[in-house]
Amino acid sequence: MIALAAAGPSPFWYLTRATGTVSLILLTLSVALGVANVQRLHGPQIPRFVVDNVHRNASLLAVVFLVIHIATSLLDGYAPISVVDAIIPFRSAYRPLWLGFGATAFDLLLAVTITSLARRRLGYGVWRATHWAAYACWPLALVHGLGTGSDAKTPWMLAITGGCVIVVIVAVIARATSGWPAHAGARTVALAASAIVPIGLLAWLPSGPLAAGWAKRAGTPASLLPRSATLVSNSGVPSSTGSSAAGTSFSEPVAGTVHRATVDDGLAEVHLSLTVSGQRLSTFGVRIYGHPLASGGVELTSSRVELGTGSDPSLYRGHVTALSGTDIAAVVTNAAGARLALSARVALDTDGQTAAGTLTVGPA
Repeated sequence: MIALAAAGPSPFWYLTRATGTVSLILLTLSVALGVANVQRLHGPQIPRFVVDNVHRNASLLAVVFLVIHIATSLLDGYAPISVVDAIIPFRSAYRPLWLGFGATAFDLLLAVTITSLARRRLGYGVWRATHWAAYACWPLALVHGLGTGSDAKTPWMLAITGGCVIVVIVAVIARATSGWPAHAGARTVALAASAIVPIGLLAWLPSGPLAAGWAKRAGTPASLLPRSATLVSNSGVPSSTGSSAAGTSFSEPVAGTVHRATVDDGLAEVHLSLTVSGQRLSTFGVRIYGHPLASGGVELTSSRVELGTGSDPSLYRGHVTALSGTDIAAVVTNAAGARLALSARVALDTDGQTAAGTLTVGPA
């Protein structure tokens, strides 16, 4: 049986989530300071150079965390994202619109960073034009996170998002009302925008990222979608398999236990640990992570499949590629790069804690 701690989401998955959230917070601080006009925020207790440095350092740190966010997304390998997708917007096979917003935000922030570092050579006019255009990166980054983030539905992420929106709106209002009525037209537009943005988000979120089925509508490739969101709780969890060597094929009975738990950030975990009959590759484990649904199921966000021997239960590793009812498909790979295609049909017993079924393994 596979040890409980042997499987779980990739560490890169956690880093991607964490750095994305930190990037949004830093970008919010940078934009708020810029919109509110940093030269008006200093005083006897806070010299201007301190405020300027906070503004600049927040922007630079946002770029650093964004680079880490992109790098860990690529290294995680769960979603089919390339380096080009992270730079050129709207060409990715994975949620192209929402990932494209993130790529555009990164390009804008990178442009303002480079022009700021080369400000003396480019001139004030070029720098200022680029600097103001880059403020668009904040709303783009915001909708990117809501549209692609696996934590968009969690209360803590909604609270952070709401806090970021409030900070920027307060900064816009402070800037728009200071010096009224000079440039009344531009100030009125800014005040209107500060009202439209939160209203728009409140109207969009319930039918968008917070609604069931958003992953499919957002543009997630079919191979990464669970075909039955309630599979995990109703029919015994996804399963997978492996074989002792490339080209090995077998179809054997499997049986074992099912464990359910709540893990970090309110995600539900279902762990299936099975024994394969009559094979050297005798241990088969699957973990499913996702948001719990009101129906009792789990909306898949990540998975981990392992097949191995008693002495090396993780000889082959991979992830679930498709779910349909009690039919599960997966692909696993060993250290030498040999790939196996797996399919399983597993049903829960009436006690909900044991499961049995059939596992079929063949070359991928």
